[in-house]
Amino acid sequence: MPREKSLRERFDAYVEKVGGRLHKPNRRFLREALFGLVEKRSVLLSQIGRALKEPSRLIHTEKRLSRNLGNGRYDDATVEQDYLRLVAPILRDERYPRPTIAVDITDITKPRARKMPYLARVLDGSTKEVGEGYDIISLEAVGVRGRRLPLLARLFSKESPEFKSQNATVFDAIATVRKHVPDDAFWAFDSGFDGGTFFRKMEEMGVDFAVRLRVEGNSRTLFTPEGKTNVKGLVEGTPRLYFHRPRGTKKKRNWLLQVGWVSNVHLQQEHPSSCKQTGKPGAKPYSLVTVSGGALGQEPLAILTTLEVKTSDDARRVADIYLDRWGIEEANRFTKQGFDLEDVRALTWTGLKRMVQLVHLAYGFLALLVHGPRAQVERIASNFKAFGPVPVYLYYRLLEGIGALLRATMDGGP
Repeated sequence: MPREKSLRERFDAYVEKVGGRLHKPNRRFLREALFGLVEKRSVLLSQIGRALKEPSRLIHTEKRLSRNLGNGRYDDATVEQDYLRLVAPILRDERYPRPTIAVDITDITKPRARKMPYLARVLDGSTKEVGEGYDIISLEAVGVRGRRLPLLARLFSKESPEFKSQNATVFDAIATVRKHVPDDAFWAFDSGFDGGTFFRKMEEMGVDFAVRLRVEGNSRTLFTPEGKTNVKGLVEGTPRLYFHRPRGTKKKRNWLLQVGWVSNVHLQQEHPSSCKQTGKPGAKPYSLVTVSGGALGQEPLAILTTLEVKTSDDARRVADIYLDRWGIEEANRFTKQGFDLEDVRALTWTGLKRMVQLVHLAYGFLALLVHGPRAQVERIASNFKAFGPVPVYLYYRLLEGIGALLRATMDGGP
């Protein structure tokens, strides 16, 4: 039986895998930054500097970290690619028989920032108010029994010079990840992706996907075997005769859902040159799955998918896939709360984007620990004194317990 690797060995191997092609000073910064993030659970360079416990004054440590955060020789794209190469084999084992790739856009609001570069207008997901800040495109794989594996996170701003459009940003991220995931991976999107350009691009890619359609205020025309209608009319006219309890909610009575579906649904065809609607049905057939009841609220979910839905079991499977996608929102919440991501501060655009990538890499390290020996993970999580057993979603507990153990396994610190 192979020997269980120590926490230090796993951390050192991780840094070497994702930063092995960096110049040595950049690789040292990567190691220090990741250690500081998990030790202090903060994106502030002053806190990361405190975690290092260097003999020099804190201001000197912070200035050195700041220079490295904006260093032009640090290759973010190489780190991103090497991380994806590291996690790609996991997506091809029994834990991810056909992985769902959840795609989401979240925000970082900076209401008091004035000098931070390229601040843009963003919709605060918590308050539903428009403010100043940045957006993050994130992708995560979902496997059996709720297993999750972060794949990519990129900060972007509509005011930055490299920004072309949100669709261009999203599809560049998808294209980057797609090279490293199985060809049969299933892609899941929320209602923010309900747009003509999105559907056209996804059809060109030839992958299976599901996207939640907006119901209220959506003027999209759909063609069905019963005739032409809009999203709201189709949802309201689709009977939901089948009951479904989503995966992992057996003890939650309020999660009993009602499911219905319509097969052979077509979007309205677009003119190839002008992208204007032609009033004719497109060639690509979709299925529309409607889900309501339980804890979903009053408005039913309308999930458009490329999968052919013929039976209630097919519809339940699509509902589960989409509901699994919601886990990425929990992951976004974890990176914000666990690492205090919304407190990120940097005076350079490179530094801001790099810090978001570093947080993603720290989260990725925790995820790889979770995919390792369960006994080791529970030992790390139990190092943080808390009430009750180790929870199912143990990332918060794991982050609280790992810092001291990681320091104890390092010779005099990083």
